[in-house]
Amino acid sequence: MAAVKTLNGEKLLVQIEDSPSGGTFTHDCLINTDRGIAFSADMQEFTVPDCADPSAPAWKEVLKDGLSASVTGAGMVHTSSLETWFNWLASADTKNVRVKVDALAADGGGYWAGAFHLSAFEVTGTRKDKATASVTLVSSGTVTWTDAS
Repeated sequence: MAAVKTLNGEKLLVQIEDSPSGGTFTHDCLINTDRGIAFSADMQEFTVPDCADPSAPAWKEVLKDGLSASVTGAGMVHTSSLETWFNWLASADTKNVRVKVDALAADGGGYWAGAFHLSAFEVTGTRKDKATASVTLVSSGTVTWTDAS
C-alpha cells in the first residue's frame, strides 16, 4: 500500500513580500486559521454544426483562454496587522505573494508565486467572541510553481 502524502493545514502558508525590492516573504499572523488557493480558467465555447446533418444537435468545442488564481485567508484578528491590510486594500498596487506548501521537495513541497491585488478585506465580531478577519487576493499576471529546495 502507498499511503497518501498529506499536509497539515497550517503548513499551507500565505507569504507576502515585505517590500517590492526586499525579496523576503513572511506569513502574516492575520491568516491564522483558514487559507487556500484556487485556480480558474476562462473558457470560450463554440457550437460546431454537423455539415452532413445540419439539423442534428451540434457538439460544443471549448478553448481555454485566460488563467487566474485567488488566495483566501482568515483567522482571529491580529490587531497589529489591520492597518497594513487596510492600506493594501486602499492601494492600487499589487504585492508579491507566495503560497507555500511547507514540505520537503520529495513530498511535493514548494510554492506558487505571483503578483496579487487585495480584493476583499473583512473584519467581523460577535459579542462575547473573538473578532475575526478574512481576506481575498486575486492574481495580476502569471502565477508560477517552484519546487522546494
